[in-house]
Amino acid sequence: MMSQETVVRSFMAPDELRKAVDGVWAIAPRSSTPTRGVGTDTRCDLSDRVFFALHGDRHDAHDHLLDAVRAGARILVVEESRWGRIRLSGQPSAAVLVVEDTRKALQSAAAAWRTGLCGTQVVGITGSAGKTTTTRLIEGALATRFRGSASPKSFNNDIGVPITLCGARRGDDYLLAEIGMNAPGEIATLAALVQPNIAVITMVGRAHLEGLGSIDAILREKFSLVSSLTSGGLAVVRGDSALLDAALDGSRSTGVRVVRFGEGPMNHVRLRRRTPHAHGGQLVEVEACGRMVQVELALDGAHNAMNALAAIAIGIDRGLTNDEIALGLASVRPSEMRFVKQLIGDLTIYNDAYNANPDAVMAALATFNERVPAGQRRVVVLGDMLELGADSPAMHAEIGRAVARGVGGSPPDVAIFVGALAAHGAAACRAVGACKVVEVADLTVQGASVVVSEFTAGDAILLKGSRGAALERLLASLQERLAA
Repeated sequence: MMSQETVVRSFMAPDELRKAVDGVWAIAPRSSTPTRGVGTDTRCDLSDRVFFALHGDRHDAHDHLLDAVRAGARILVVEESRWGRIRLSGQPSAAVLVVEDTRKALQSAAAAWRTGLCGTQVVGITGSAGKTTTTRLIEGALATRFRGSASPKSFNNDIGVPITLCGARRGDDYLLAEIGMNAPGEIATLAALVQPNIAVITMVGRAHLEGLGSIDAILREKFSLVSSLTSGGLAVVRGDSALLDAALDGSRSTGVRVVRFGEGPMNHVRLRRRTPHAHGGQLVEVEACGRMVQVELALDGAHNAMNALAAIAIGIDRGLTNDEIALGLASVRPSEMRFVKQLIGDLTIYNDAYNANPDAVMAALATFNERVPAGQRRVVVLGDMLELGADSPAMHAEIGRAVARGVGGSPPDVAIFVGALAAHGAAACRAVGACKVVEVADLTVQGASVVVSEFTAGDAILLKGSRGAALERLLASLQERLAA
């Protein structure tokens, strides 16, 4: 794997920043040397960085400027309407740059920085599920030969994407930008900022239906990332989908290269076989553009095998050898709360509680069935799936029936449904009658106690729900039970 030499990251010099954000110095900088990057969180190391004082409905970073200075920030970017009421005690070591809107200023800085990333292959990754894992897999492959950076965690909105761009170094070989959305037009806006050379669509599924209304609308939104490519750009998209065919045909007329990945014979990168391992992980065998590639993944599940295909496609396009691709993909471990195995006492927890939509829940249930050995008692804990719109009750009921019928195997011993929406799943699961069903309104102290009381020694437990359900709170309840 490529040596990870220490490289000091360099960002804009103060005057370059001022011009990019159209700001005015309230306190002039003491140095004209380049800064090291940007930050928005005073809990992080801001040494020699530019701190953008963002604000929202419940939080205003203008109230924490002294904390930013203590964390090492060299430049504070603040809003004119708020700067008048702020007094920094003493003689601050940081310069202060006043702008009209700090969020827009962050985006302007990112746009200006992006124009200077000449020669850097910029990859935009979107999809209804698998964005973060696919980003990590692509990064694993490319890092075996090249130098670059990727979105930290799930930095995929109008704040996270600019931070990702500003974190790139001039002269890098690649930059991976995860791109998400909650409302129509978001991906097109972020794509215009990222200006990708390569666009990846991991899948088109039933997520954010509340904001977009239909699968067709979700497809159009996701495909706007491909539409942002210029001639010669590369679109790596999930095949085996009739929804994508017409859109892909249209993109060819613009000179965009298209690579499909999936299981069917029409895919350029095709999954031929996968072999799950009893100890976790899987062997994935892929036919890719006329060559066979075998990779060992530390990640479980058919859905992660599919995510790996996208990384293999990009690795081949960038000229990587089979050995480099295999080495890079083997190095990737599950991200936080994405089907991470945890042992708490005599319980085995599969924590997949980062987020949920119907397709992702189905994948988690199938992977759980595949991963847990026969004979081990299985418990699934499913929280509300949010942002699904008017059909949300029916989708929760669909999940309930799938649980009872045993996706990818047999029904669990116990199915616990947490939340008002999940109650529809509980009713549907109970109607099939294949397993014990427990229904909990919320995870208050009492509700968590009810859930935890269903666990017995030796259980394998799956946690899956939307971020708002915060099912990981059950882990604290388990720890408390062990400590009692």
